[in-house]
Amino acid sequence: MRHHLPTRRRLRARQALLFVLAIGLPCVVLVALSLRMIAQERELAEKRLADERRRIAADVGQELRLRLDRLRREATDPASPAPAAGRDAIALVSDVGRDRLVLPWEAHPGVAAVADAFGDPPFATAVRDGEREELVAGQFDAAAASYRRALAAARVPAQTAFAQLLVARAHGKAGRTGEAQALYRRVLNTPPLVADEQGVPFALYAARRLLDTPEPDAQDVRAVLDALRAIAVPPRPLPPAALYMTRDVAATAAMHAAHGPDGVAAGALASAVDALTRDLEQALALQQAFPSLAARFANGADLDGDPVWVPFGNAPGVWLVALAAERPVVAVRAEPVLASLAIVRDLSLEIAIQAGGEPLGSGFPGLGVSFPPGEPGRGAGAATLQRSFYITALALVVSMTLLGAHLFWRDVQREVRLADMRSQFVSSVSHELKTPLTAIRMFAETLLLGRAQRLDAREEYLETIVNESERLTRLLNNVLDFSKIEQGKKLYRLEPRSIGAIVRAAAKTMQYPLSQQGFELRVTVDEQLPAVPADADAIEQAILNLLSNAMKYSGQSRAIDLAARRDGDRIIIAVTDRGLGIPAHEQRRIFEKFYRIGGADRDRIPGTGLGLTLVEHVARAHGGEVTVQSVPGQGTTFSIVLPLGPVPASHTAPKEALA
Repeated sequence: MRHHLPTRRRLRARQALLFVLAIGLPCVVLVALSLRMIAQERELAEKRLADERRRIAADVGQELRLRLDRLRREATDPASPAPAAGRDAIALVSDVGRDRLVLPWEAHPGVAAVADAFGDPPFATAVRDGEREELVAGQFDAAAASYRRALAAARVPAQTAFAQLLVARAHGKAGRTGEAQALYRRVLNTPPLVADEQGVPFALYAARRLLDTPEPDAQDVRAVLDALRAIAVPPRPLPPAALYMTRDVAATAAMHAAHGPDGVAAGALASAVDALTRDLEQALALQQAFPSLAARFANGADLDGDPVWVPFGNAPGVWLVALAAERPVVAVRAEPVLASLAIVRDLSLEIAIQAGGEPLGSGFPGLGVSFPPGEPGRGAGAATLQRSFYITALALVVSMTLLGAHLFWRDVQREVRLADMRSQFVSSVSHELKTPLTAIRMFAETLLLGRAQRLDAREEYLETIVNESERLTRLLNNVLDFSKIEQGKKLYRLEPRSIGAIVRAAAKTMQYPLSQQGFELRVTVDEQLPAVPADADAIEQAILNLLSNAMKYSGQSRAIDLAARRDGDRIIIAVTDRGLGIPAHEQRRIFEKFYRIGGADRDRIPGTGLGLTLVEHVARAHGGEVTVQSVPGQGTTFSIVLPLGPVPASHTAPKEALA
């Protein structure tokens, strides 16, 4: 029937399976439900986040609409002066004619008036005569005289400034540099609105001539910078030719003033003129793209009838262009307007110029609110905190469950190991009982049958029976003592005893089994040992257990030492063998009940695993301890340490001494 019983491995596998089903399955269900709940919370949080972002986008669109409408009214209100391009947030204000964007400088009526003034016969004749004498004949003095006649015939500021420039040029070619520079300085002070037929202020021509020397005068450079500041911010935008020329002159002036006191101001002026140039180029690009924009947004208004604001250009110089049924067309710089929005500034949001993000509404095609990482929205923080709480709570519950499972599994395994050791103990006790009983029965039957005829043989058989009976008694006493100890009923009667006498009695008891196996027991007892409070039977039983262990684990050695000596206020009883020894990592476990050291050289040695447990209990019951010193392969010394002290009437050792 033995093959029908489950093996130990199968039994442990079954225990592990039941443990997993009892602990692991609820954990899996708990984790699955928690993850499902977290997923649902995440879906709800994402939906709330999307709603929150749409609401924020609507708020941003509404605030942006109000800001742009106010700027548009300011730019188109006839009662207020129209802001010039490049000033504040207004980038461009332009009319539309025949589906074409008419840029501000193209609609200026002064251009035609300048052309008519230059064609005035007295003025034009004198200029032609001077140019023929200067450029063809090379007669610079005669040319200067002709140009002065033109200056005398001038009727408008443009004719005067032009004639002065021509006279200064002739003086310069004639070598009269001082007179030429004086005239250039006079023209430099001409107002910016005094320009030629291309819209280029005459002051720019004079500025370029004043700077057209290797080392211009510092005062001339400062005067040019002042003139450029007036030209760069005129009442109306500069045409392309004038602005490009202004940029070149500003760059030259900044180069000459770089190392002087006006260097920083000159650099800032050059940067401002560069910005104006970029605005001009963007205005020209808008003029070319305007027909397609107008066709794309044909009605020029959103569903509420408000203007449609279309992004145009590339960051950071993007314009928001208003397309509306009424004219003119207004372009607003996007960057300063968007940065000034209170809701964007408070939430650290970004406006996506390209299509993307949360749309701002039908009035802002191509514009959306971009939510950067770390700024999910107003309601995302609470959702994230709630999700973190769920995850933390789940981790805590699972951790506590696993910890409890680990402790439970450890207790189960401890009980299983204890059951195995008890089973081994029963087997060992059965074997230990069988051996002396077999010997007693064999020698008793031999005597009963009368087969031992010689007297010495009968005495040997009887002595063997007695010794095996004593061995059987010691084994039963160990078992009974262990049972009493586990029940907390083991009682020790401590009376003044001679340790030397107890040691000699134990040696005498073990004399026959030692001699039978060829052991030599060397006994050393200090004759000056005082009496100590002790239970003689318990101490003798402990010494006998140590001597029995020494016999079992001596290996090939046949020498055992038993000694009793005084060490200060203690008495030490030591049993030393020269056998197998005990590994260091096993020395703290050999006193556990039922525990035995495994190994090929130890498995065949009989034993119950109770001897050292009882020795330790006896020593503790007497207020002492048991120590072990061992080197594998060289032997072991067990020492019972007993204190010298008063003698109590009796002592019951606690059950916990076996723990």
